[in-house]
Amino acid sequence: MKKTLMIVLMGVASVGFAMDAEQLKEAALKTCETQLESVPENMREKSKKTCECTVKKTDYEKVLAAQKSGNTEALQADAVKIAQECAQHAM
Repeated sequence: MKKTLMIVLMGVASVGFAMDAEQLKEAALKTCETQLESVPENMREKSKKTCECTVKKTDYEKVLAAQKSGNTEALQADAVKIAQECAQHAM
C-alpha cells in the first residue's frame, strides 16, 4: 500500500510544474480512484480511505517546492510517514 501511495504522489508531482497546489491535489484524488480499479474488491474501501487521507494530509505547496528544488528525498520521507499514519487510521 505504501508503494502505491508513493507512486500516486510522485506521479502527480511529476506533472506539478504545470499545476498549482490545488490542481495537484485534485489530480491525486483522481489517481486514487483510478488505482482502486486494480485493487482486490475486499481491499478497496481500506485502500480508498488510505489514499484519500494521504491526499488530504499532503502539503502540495511543499510538493511543488521540493520538485523545483530537486529535493525529492524529503518528499518521499513525508509521503511514507503520511501513508503509514493514514493506513493505521483506515484499519
